[in-house]
Amino acid sequence: MKRLRRTVAAAVDRRHEDSDLIAELRSVVAAQAAELERLRAKLEHHNAWLEDHDRALRDGDARTTTVEAKQEAIGSRQEALDGWLGGHDTAFEGLHLRAGRLEAARAVQTFTQWLEPLELAATPKISVVLPTHDRAGLLPRAIESVLAQRYENWELIVVDDASSDATPKVLAALEDPRIRTIRVAHNRVSAARNAALAVATGDAVAYLDDDNTMHPLWLKALAWAFGEHPEITVAYGAYVIDDVEGLPELLLKPYSREALLKENLADTGAVAHRAGLTEARFDESLVEMDDWDLLLSLTADRDPLVVPAISCFYSTAAPDRLSHGPSHDADSAAVRRRHGESP
Repeated sequence: MKRLRRTVAAAVDRRHEDSDLIAELRSVVAAQAAELERLRAKLEHHNAWLEDHDRALRDGDARTTTVEAKQEAIGSRQEALDGWLGGHDTAFEGLHLRAGRLEAARAVQTFTQWLEPLELAATPKISVVLPTHDRAGLLPRAIESVLAQRYENWELIVVDDASSDATPKVLAALEDPRIRTIRVAHNRVSAARNAALAVATGDAVAYLDDDNTMHPLWLKALAWAFGEHPEITVAYGAYVIDDVEGLPELLLKPYSREALLKENLADTGAVAHRAGLTEARFDESLVEMDDWDLLLSLTADRDPLVVPAISCFYSTAAPDRLSHGPSHDADSAAVRRRHGESP
């Protein structure tokens, strides 16, 4: 009997233990169910956020596509506007150049009409430097243009740069006492001009190339310039090129140092200066840019006087011209380096 009671008591104890375990398991299951519910709610919230975010991204892409299309359209309109403005800028620049040329032509015409009957108060002697080499056919025309000057107080120094043609005979036939000739060993035009400068006796110096001709009033214009303006040491004037698009063209560019550093503003035949200037010497290492180098040197410390008068008639028809030859780029770079402008 006692044994039976012990068995029953043990069974009851196991039942209570099982009940406690079941309760504990139920509690765990309930907690896990609550956690699952919390995670499910969080997942639903996250999914909703992702859906809203995707919708926002799609809307953003649509807006971006619209903005890009608008930007492309604006870019196209800007390009068209830039092209229109560029065309108008070119037209205005062309108009500005034409207006400048018309003003220069009017100034030259007015000055020439005023100068021709003018009685000069001072008559300085002007030395004209004329180098030549193997151009016996052209040289007499250049010399004749000096003989035809309306101003008489000049000397002409013709430098024969070792010509092998009839140039010596042409020079030997000259009879005007104001003309002097010298012959030098062949060493290009710069050395020939320097040889003339070494023997010049004038108060001022002008230049003429053997394939060009001097305007009849040029030396009178220079006599007025240097006589009436004792403060100036350098002057340059206009010149006429014989063939620009089939017609002659007058060139008279306004002076600025900035412009001169970028390009030459005057031909050698349009430049004149007082005698005895230390900077008045041609660089014999340059083949075809010595005139630009000279004008830059002469105007380094003082601006020139721009004289509205025609200096010479510039010919483009003569053979063996130096302009724009094979040394053009190298000489241009050398001149710019020397005078402070990068090539």
